[in-house]
Amino acid sequence: MAFRVAVSVGLFALIYKQGGKDVVGNVVENLRRSADHPWLLVAAAVMYAGIGTIVRGWRWQALVRPLGYPITLSRASELFMVGTFFNQILPTGVGGDAVKAALLARDARPHGLGGARAVSTVLVDRAVGLLPLLAFGLVALPFTPGVTTSMAVFLACIGVAGVVGLGLLMRADLWWSRAERLPLVGWIVHRPVVARFVGSFAEYGVRALAVALGWGVVFSVLLVGTNAVLGRAVGIDSVSVATWTAVVPIVALSAMLPSIGGWGVREMGYQVVMGALTPPVAADQALAVSILFQAVNLLVSAVGGVLYLLRGDHVAAVVSDAGPDGGLVAASDAAPDAVAESAGPPEVDDTGAV
Repeated sequence: MAFRVAVSVGLFALIYKQGGKDVVGNVVENLRRSADHPWLLVAAAVMYAGIGTIVRGWRWQALVRPLGYPITLSRASELFMVGTFFNQILPTGVGGDAVKAALLARDARPHGLGGARAVSTVLVDRAVGLLPLLAFGLVALPFTPGVTTSMAVFLACIGVAGVVGLGLLMRADLWWSRAERLPLVGWIVHRPVVARFVGSFAEYGVRALAVALGWGVVFSVLLVGTNAVLGRAVGIDSVSVATWTAVVPIVALSAMLPSIGGWGVREMGYQVVMGALTPPVAADQALAVSILFQAVNLLVSAVGGVLYLLRGDHVAAVVSDAGPDGGLVAASDAAPDAVAESAGPPEVDDTGAV
């Protein structure tokens, strides 16, 4: 916790040092300028906080339902907002994912979903949300003046690693038996919680993944559009939509680094990446876009926090029900359809269905 606080505070201190004493005043002036374009701010809020939340709900719903729990769109969207709320108060940009998984496991306990499979849906949802964004970024790089080779390699490596990792988890039947024979790895994969978690990836099927990936593409378009609109609101006219498409994935990845709700790392990401463009974007304008985006995110977070309190959701109670393997794995993970400790992940046919 102390480390993450230090990262956020340290990066803001570095931004202040690099920008000089006038950086705060310049950022405030850019924020004031954005207030002269209220319709742009409203459009950004509608795209990200409104439509974006529903689209992410559809994306997650497409992954949860094949596992046997008929989650509604309203509940899936609500849990996304609750997750955003906890991302703001927990010391990492992905802390809300753990809360979402815990609440989903609690909701779906009568259906035998369990904690391991709930975590699986959240991780796969993250992947199908991020991979289209990375793909868009790679396509846009040739049309982005000033982007360095290192940025292109970075996006490509993250994208390839994500695809390979997801593929290995979905086809664990190809490597599971070998992994069981390795000394340390064998001990890990023999843990019931690990077997259930890995085995759940084979249950989605091609159709569910294709639908979720489609919604991931839609959300990527909304995310890039939100940034482009906010950029226009603060007077950034030199950055094209193609350039925003290359910038946003890098900033999105930076926000996942250890910090308090992504604060500090996101602002530094905007400043560094947009400052490397040709022509470069002024640091105060890049910081203003970051703060406006954080404000839209806080809007989603505030709604999620209210819904969390009104619902009476209690994450501590969910986690306290965890089984002997710890983590978010609830007692329902011992359901008959779970993967047995010695059985390994379920077999899949050529279509990827269970």
